[in-house]
Amino acid sequence: MNLYLSPQEIDDLCSPLTQRAAQKRFIEKVLGIPVAGRRPDGVPIVGRAAAEERLKQKEATATQSRGFNWSK
Repeated sequence: MNLYLSPQEIDDLCSPLTQRAAQKRFIEKVLGIPVAGRRPDGVPIVGRAAAEERLKQKEATATQSRGFNWSK
């Protein structure tokens, strides 16, 4: 397993965005994942561990706040 996300994983993460600058902004601003830089072809460099941790946190908060809890 690679330390950084592949270009295909970046494309999947940022779908439907295709421009590399827009993907970088989306990853940093919306997802809150730090971008380490850019590859020569413009693909944002994102650490796999940081991305997985942040996405797990977002998933956990999304499942906890699913509306009103009627059981109380």
